[in-house]
Amino acid sequence: MRDAALRYALAPACVLLAALAYFSLAQPALSLAGLFVFAVIGAAWLGWSSFRYRRIEAALRESARRYEFAINAIDEGFWDWVPDGDRLYLSPRALEILGFPQDTTFAGRASLYQRLAMPPEDRQALQQAVAEHFAGKNARMEVGFRVIVDGDVRWIHARGLATRDSSGKVIRWNGAASDVTAQRRTEEALHESKDRFALAVAGSSDGVWDIDFVGRTVFFSPRTRELCGLPPGPDVVPLDGWFEALPLHPEDRARRFEAVEAHLSGKAPAYNGEFRLRQPDGVYRWRHVHGLCVRDAAGKPVRLAGSVSDVDDRRRAEDALRESEERYELAMAASESGYWDWDIPTDRYFFSEKAYELGGYDGEWATREELSSRINMHPEDFAKWEAARQELFAGTGERLAMECRYLVRGETRWHSLKAICKRDETGKVVRWTGSATDVTERKLAEQGLAAMERKLRQAQRLEAMGTLAGGIAHDFNNILGAILGYGEMALRDVPKGSRLARDLDSIMIAGERGRALVERVLAFSRSAVGERVPVHVERVAREALDLVMANLPPSVTLHSSLHAGAAAVLGDATQVHQVVANLVSNAVQAMAAGGTLRVKLAVDHFDAPRAATIGALTAGQYAVLTVADTGSGIAPEIVDRIFDPFFTTKEVGTGTGLGLSLVHGIVTELGGAIDVLSKVGTGSTFTVYLPRYGNAAEARTEDESDVPRGNGQRVLVVDDEEQLVGLATRTLEELGYAPTGFTSSSAALAAFRANPERFDAVLTDERMPGMSGSALILEARAIRDRIPIVMMSGYVGGGLMEAAGEVGADLVLKKPLSLRDLANGLSRALQR
Repeated sequence: MRDAALRYALAPACVLLAALAYFSLAQPALSLAGLFVFAVIGAAWLGWSSFRYRRIEAALRESARRYEFAINAIDEGFWDWVPDGDRLYLSPRALEILGFPQDTTFAGRASLYQRLAMPPEDRQALQQAVAEHFAGKNARMEVGFRVIVDGDVRWIHARGLATRDSSGKVIRWNGAASDVTAQRRTEEALHESKDRFALAVAGSSDGVWDIDFVGRTVFFSPRTRELCGLPPGPDVVPLDGWFEALPLHPEDRARRFEAVEAHLSGKAPAYNGEFRLRQPDGVYRWRHVHGLCVRDAAGKPVRLAGSVSDVDDRRRAEDALRESEERYELAMAASESGYWDWDIPTDRYFFSEKAYELGGYDGEWATREELSSRINMHPEDFAKWEAARQELFAGTGERLAMECRYLVRGETRWHSLKAICKRDETGKVVRWTGSATDVTERKLAEQGLAAMERKLRQAQRLEAMGTLAGGIAHDFNNILGAILGYGEMALRDVPKGSRLARDLDSIMIAGERGRALVERVLAFSRSAVGERVPVHVERVAREALDLVMANLPPSVTLHSSLHAGAAAVLGDATQVHQVVANLVSNAVQAMAAGGTLRVKLAVDHFDAPRAATIGALTAGQYAVLTVADTGSGIAPEIVDRIFDPFFTTKEVGTGTGLGLSLVHGIVTELGGAIDVLSKVGTGSTFTVYLPRYGNAAEARTEDESDVPRGNGQRVLVVDDEEQLVGLATRTLEELGYAPTGFTSSSAALAAFRANPERFDAVLTDERMPGMSGSALILEARAIRDRIPIVMMSGYVGGGLMEAAGEVGADLVLKKPLSLRDLANGLSRALQR
């Protein structure tokens, strides 16, 4: 710029010089044209200089803008100080950083120092740094200081460089300043955080560790070393080999490695585990380790840090508690008992595994409310238990013991419950603990013993009744035999439809009623058991109901549902008929004012044994007969007596008291059981269970022509009743046999001994004076071993059938005998 100004000043001088030359002595030599040339050269030189000056000025302005942009981009302010004239320049950003308005100017460097609001110590430090730099002690000046702007403290970082002349004198000083307040505050917060962390680590009972996978180092706090059983040493150690140096229990090494790998591989959200480490005293102690890893952008672990805690006391306490609980559990298991514990303030419930098993519970619960909604205790027993518990809680007692029923997987089980409560200082119950023991077998045994006692008492009564029945059966059956036999014979000889035929029919009906009465007496005494065969239960039940329908009062409605199919029971059809008839008869009599009678017959299967009111059921299939009425019901206090002989609640002359005794005797003889459910004023339900014996064969109807007949076979007939001997011989003659009758067993034996081949079969009564039928059979068998022999008796109880078989009887027939009974029996004996 200085050269350009010089050129502008010389241009007029050149023009003046040209004019002087023209008017000087050299004028002739200088023409007007020469002057013009000088003028043109001067103007050209002046124009070129002006053009060059403008280009330089434009370049300087562009350079200044670039410098300003660069300074603004780095967010720093700058200054320029020229000692010559003490000229000081501060950029706008420098003024802003130092807290000055943008139009602020300074008389010099000292003016800047005076106007800066800063702590005295920082002012001294700044001036000292500048002085040392100007003195040449530091090649560059770099200093940090604080300024106060509007009450806030700012941290400034300044860097400066002095320009010196050849003698080392400062001729210029430039520099930059930046606001580092945020950085300094962050650093201070970091230092404060580090200090807090150091204090927390020092004051904590836990240890801290940090694994740097990139730097391959491990940091251990002193407490970590102590807890891990490591000797004192440096805080940071190489990563390689540090795991092997840990005195882990051999059994925990693999588990610890798996826990670390699970977290580092991302399978576990954190590294957690409890491991044993050997301490300097040689004892392994439990430590809890927790850690989290830091990953890079690619997800690779770069750091794993965490803590280690001393949990040895807790683990040992837990182990001791677990061992104690295991001992208690084993003790309870040995006693086959389950136990529970209710913490009332927290309403937390604990049930042992055995308690869940005994109660038949599939899930678990934790509160009293859950227990009450899911308990399997019988509703009646649960109400009693709750009432007793509430009474105990409201009082001052401590213990409660009861036996209750539980419905476990469809089966009724008896549990003995014993509980004890713990009270606080005010007497309020705060804990309720107890045990449950399955006593079903004992209860069944007690029930069985009670049933056996009842059966014994009943057996004693039945024995007396059986003796009575056996005493009268023979003579009574002989009387009935004569009546029925001769009546049947007379009916065959009289005209059908005549008055005599009707009279004989009445005699036969009366005789059949007498025989039915004897049958009931003998069945009651268990002496009327004939040969057991598969009995079609549904067919017999229908026959019995048909008879009932004929005499059913109009006020009683019968609903029957018989669906047993071809199911059979092993016994006698007469017995099954009597069971149905007696139960239905009792039900009808219980509904004097009318009602509904329901009879059901079905087949059911039981998977497990169970007790019934009378008898017990084993697993298997049963024909189940149910007779229910809507009558007066049975009072609870007499339910146990209703099966006793001659016990009746009916009016005198209405019943004999043998009906249910007869049912009881028959069902027991057939291996069945009876359930009784009754409520006074509502009615009674009797359920009879008879063991199923496969399916019964289809029944075949028979008429008179179906009766087997003889072919002249000679039959020896022996009976002490002359009328019965005559009846038997006449009947056998009609059937095609050749009978020979004797009223004396001794005379009959003498005739047989005299000519054994004279007879083809023997038909003898059992109870006779002198020689009994059994003795006669033994003698006859000794003489002729293979002759067919049939025994007759009005009393076939007391093991007569077995005894008859032992002495050699081929068949036993029960008196009185009809023509068909005698024909079938003798035919079967001859076929054998």
